[in-house]
Amino acid sequence: NQGDPAKVGEITGQMQYGSAPGYIPNPNVKWEESSQTNLGIDTRFLQSRMTFSFDYFKKKTIDMLMKQPIPSYVGIGAPIANVGDMENWGLEFELGWKQSVGEFNYAVSANASYLKNKLINLGNETGEQIYENAGASGVGSYVKGMNGDVFPYFYGYKTDGLFQNQTEVDAYVNADGEKYQSAALPGDVRFVDLNGDGVISDADKTKIGKGMPDWTYGLTLSADWKGVDLNLFFQGTIGNDVFDFSQRGDIPAMNRPAWILDRWHGEGTSSHIPRMTSANPNGNWRSSDLYIKDGSYMRLKSAQLGYTLPVDLTGKIAVQRLRIYVSADNLLTFTSYDGFDPEIASGGYTTIGIDRGIYPQSRTISVGANITF
Repeated sequence: NQGDPAKVGEITGQMQYGSAPGYIPNPNVKWEESSQTNLGIDTRFLQSRMTFSFDYFKKKTIDMLMKQPIPSYVGIGAPIANVGDMENWGLEFELGWKQSVGEFNYAVSANASYLKNKLINLGNETGEQIYENAGASGVGSYVKGMNGDVFPYFYGYKTDGLFQNQTEVDAYVNADGEKYQSAALPGDVRFVDLNGDGVISDADKTKIGKGMPDWTYGLTLSADWKGVDLNLFFQGTIGNDVFDFSQRGDIPAMNRPAWILDRWHGEGTSSHIPRMTSANPNGNWRSSDLYIKDGSYMRLKSAQLGYTLPVDLTGKIAVQRLRIYVSADNLLTFTSYDGFDPEIASGGYTTIGIDRGIYPQSRTISVGANITF
């Protein structure tokens, strides 16, 4: 459990190969333990043409394998240890219908699952932990876990629009008449003093969203008639957020999404996309709710249209069955998210819903045949 030990370094202009542990090894790790309660029903109606199933589950996991925080001055990655307890509960539904009308056959199946989780014990003294931090880029910490809350969640400042003119900048003062943001200029972000202490600081950061969806659902449609068949599969989520890193506008050598044209460039021109500046004295691009976007979507994940030739025709060419088809993946996506792809998977449970500009899933269209001799 030492992670990837391979390292490459450069010494006096020449590449030298060697190895070193990337993380502190921990020989005491063990399997996670869990207990789960399920309550469900499965039913059929109308001569089995309609089916319905329901399941309630509650699962508690103890001794979760997580990184155990260590001081940064140790100079090596944190070890993996059995340090976390988590509780998950949810509901699952599935409803199906199939019927034949003459030579026309069709079936519809829909499923949905609702999931909530809560971090019971993080395994450290404070009961909270930062998991993603882009401090070097000015974004700062943006993913956090805390006992008693959903795990993980996006973490940052609340904002109150943009300063439209110098008068608004000068008027944003605390109880002592001091400017909250002394370096701000028109077009900069107005951050909220959430704890009311008269200073904009890390103490004002709070939960601003979550990457885990409340609902995940799917819909399957299939039909056939006189050799023609059609299959459609839809999937989607509801209630999840995306932390959109492409929102940053302070990196000079980077292409911009089209929405950057709607940035602030004069009074009244924008209330949510700050002015373009590489200096960024106000810290406009620190972690805040400006990065948070609705990640709910519905996608036509796969579609296939086929035709099976009549047996009396295929028999003439010594073929028992011949079906030709055209299929497509990721054909349509319905979402309000303006990034590349709302179906985000960044590589770990603490990075769910983080969009770092990863190339979107490709749309593919293919033609093929199924032949049985």
